[in-house]
Amino acid sequence: MKLNVQFIKHPGSKERMVVLPESQFRILKRTAMAGVSDLDEAAPNSPLPKRVLDRIAAGENPVRAVRILRGLSGRQLAAQAGITPSMLSQIERSGKTASTKTLRAIAHILEVPLGAISPHLSAGIGGVPADTGRTVAWILT
Repeated sequence: MKLNVQFIKHPGSKERMVVLPESQFRILKRTAMAGVSDLDEAAPNSPLPKRVLDRIAAGENPVRAVRILRGLSGRQLAAQAGITPSMLSQIERSGKTASTKTLRAIAHILEVPLGAISPHLSAGIGGVPADTGRTVAWILT
């Protein structure tokens, strides 16, 4: 299919806008959604699709994998989380430890539980792992 597109330079932006006939847009959208729907099914016992879990298991940083799934750029996520793009890059590339407040903000923006992007914080208060297979008793003193 030959696309009949028109490019419009957006003032104040480096990106151009693309205009195309609605019928071509609908075909592109239908094709894209057909290819994505199977990939976005959540894995069993997880809020994330299997393809994202596979990327994380292969060594990709969870924040980056989920950010890409949600279609956010690093700059967009950093701005929404109230951190610099450099800080987000350090979190994604080197696994730099961020504050719990920052990680909670990122998890909220990405619409995932905190444990999905930071398993060591998923336990919450006290640092007791959430799924140890053992009974945990809290003793208040």
